[in-house]
Amino acid sequence: MRLYDKKINLVVLALLLVQLQIAFAQSPNWGMPRVANTQLPAGENTQRINNTPKAITAPRPPMGWNSWDNFGLEITEAEFKKQVDYAADKLKAVGYEYMVIDASWYSPSVSADKQSKYSHSTYARHDAELDSYGRFLPAKNKFPSANGSFKSLADYVHGKGLKFGIHIQRGIPWQAVEQDMPILGSKLKARDIANPADVCLWFNATYGIDVSRPGGQEYYDSLFKLYASWGVDFVKVDDLSMPYHADEITAIRKAIERSGRPMVFSTSPGSTPLSARYHILNNADIFRVSSDFWDTWPQLKQQFDYAKQWAIHSVNFPGRWADLDMLPVGKIATRSGDAGGERYTRFTQNEQYTLMTLWSIARSPLFISNDLTENDDFTLKLLTNKEVIEVNQQGSEQKQVLAKDGIVVWTAGHATQKNIKYVAVFNQNDGEKKVALDFNNMDLQGAFTTKDLWTGKEIGKLQSSLQVAIPGHGAILYKLTN
Repeated sequence: MRLYDKKINLVVLALLLVQLQIAFAQSPNWGMPRVANTQLPAGENTQRINNTPKAITAPRPPMGWNSWDNFGLEITEAEFKKQVDYAADKLKAVGYEYMVIDASWYSPSVSADKQSKYSHSTYARHDAELDSYGRFLPAKNKFPSANGSFKSLADYVHGKGLKFGIHIQRGIPWQAVEQDMPILGSKLKARDIANPADVCLWFNATYGIDVSRPGGQEYYDSLFKLYASWGVDFVKVDDLSMPYHADEITAIRKAIERSGRPMVFSTSPGSTPLSARYHILNNADIFRVSSDFWDTWPQLKQQFDYAKQWAIHSVNFPGRWADLDMLPVGKIATRSGDAGGERYTRFTQNEQYTLMTLWSIARSPLFISNDLTENDDFTLKLLTNKEVIEVNQQGSEQKQVLAKDGIVVWTAGHATQKNIKYVAVFNQNDGEKKVALDFNNMDLQGAFTTKDLWTGKEIGKLQSSLQVAIPGHGAILYKLTN
């Protein structure tokens, strides 16, 4: 081989290495171990608990609202109550019920604003209000009526016929460790259980917990007994899935069971590794399958793959819900820290139909995360279409049956009415496409009375095939009855 040939080969190899580095750097899991801690919590001598499903708390995909996409780390009590009032008035009737305060409700200062000196990504040790056992309490400047407890706010939510939820960070506050605070229900203290080698990469509020040691489970038990006393119905726990902390997921499941109050247990963010699928399906009610989802078409296209992968498994586990993340529609990003800044969603109306159709037929939890009080007519109608929501709440055997040339097709049955089928057709192409679908390829037999659920239009009887024109980035959702 001549010298210049060797040089060319070295250049090609160098370019390939650069491309691989770029690909890894763009991956949400780059540099992160897929599994962190897999040992059992203290007191468990066999894997039996992980092979025994958690009792079902959410028999259907939970629906509700979360503060993150619009209010970020700084929602106030007054703002939260306005969202609760709106949900009770306009959303409760179609099934939205959980009202969830996301991260940093315990911190007087932490901000999602990257220009702030208290930005969560650069504020090395987040401030927080704690009780004497190292447990977060509501920040007084954000929640003036709380007085060391969310009970009054939970009572307000419950009084509206809704349910109350909070976000927490995996682990134990760094302040509790620095002060070596006692653990309720144990003779041990915070430094006996905190693992400073296992902390969250993106949030500086806690140290990880070694739950294989005595005291670790007791700390989580004390947390959820506190939340039970407040009247919490839903807990979203951050930094559990990426990397995957099987030990703490199991410990949290145990703590909820010991609290005496049913609570929906939601893990965040993703992607949850498929290799942990049986563990998460036994131990949590909701589990995120992607990283944080925002209003861009490339991210929406990516969610199709996550939905397909997880439907194969979760469809066989009643009461367990693969979470495609929240719905970034309407007015968002007022204080979220998202790079796009305060805005109405960047999704086109066709893309919003695609979003809501995929979430519905894949049976993802439906959580809105905007400023509800700024909803326009389109957003409200999108979120409250009763027949579309029925696909999400009453669907069964959901699966992707076709993906070719940018056309994706999903089908589902109805949980109780076997004569009803649902078909969702998506066009991922930029321009309109005319589609002809063969019923035999979708396990559909016979003639069907067909209805377009987004327009409400009755199509009439179809037999053996379906023909439709779909706009670019758009979707159609049909109900078929025979």
